[in-house]
Amino acid sequence: QRTTATTLLRATLTADELATMSKEERFNVLGVEEEKLAMGIEPEEVLEFIGTKQDLLNKFQQDIPKFSPTQVEIEVNKFLMDGEMLDLYIKYAQRKAEDPSWEPQYAEEDKSPVAVFIRLVSENAIWIAAGILLKDFVVDYFKKGGDGSDGAGEVLVSSTLDVVHQISSNLLA
Repeated sequence: QRTTATTLLRATLTADELATMSKEERFNVLGVEEEKLAMGIEPEEVLEFIGTKQDLLNKFQQDIPKFSPTQVEIEVNKFLMDGEMLDLYIKYAQRKAEDPSWEPQYAEEDKSPVAVFIRLVSENAIWIAAGILLKDFVVDYFKKGGDGSDGAGEVLVSSTLDVVHQISSNLLA
């Protein structure tokens, strides 16, 4: 019994059905060649927890309706070749199959005034340092007639990095 891609990530075949099939049959049911599936991903995992390539095509088309069928095909092929994404999706589907009410939990962002201040200062310090470096390199480049090969840029970089390091050390102390 097949389920559609609109149902909760539960896929096409059960583990018992997959056990009776050869590896070649699994790839045929999946709808992809062995070379078109990411290394380290077994077709039975995809079939059991995600579905066939056609199931993925349907799901992608529903999730991103502005994609043309050609774009959907390209994106599904990319997805099937991305071992990390497939592995995460399979693990997610396994967890949902075990406990349908499970939702992933995300760490809350630290919004304490100290953390916000440190983030603000460090982000701005990076932008300021980058601006100084860029300005110094451009000025040095034009002063030297476009050559700039006397090593003056290296001194500016090391001194600017020392200042940034000193500022960040003082903030964290």
